[in-house]
Amino acid sequence: MNQELLKLGIKEEEIGSWCSDLHVLKNEISTKFIDEYRYKQNVTTFRSQIDGLIWYDIPFAYVEYYSKRHKAKMNQKSE
Repeated sequence: MNQELLKLGIKEEEIGSWCSDLHVLKNEISTKFIDEYRYKQNVTTFRSQIDGLIWYDIPFAYVEYYSKRHKAKMNQKSE
């Protein structure tokens, strides 16, 4: 999903994450993307305490989180 958003014109600094949730700054591009997102009923918004801007929270959409967890588990097993 990160790559799709970047291809649409979202800037790297407009994408973030928290655990498995993907955060995207709310703007025209991201709003159009969310409007067409299959699971849009699960998407919420929040006001960032850091920059005061509105961001989308897309649950379980930060795929890299799962690959990082998998690698960490594999490393623990090999120790």
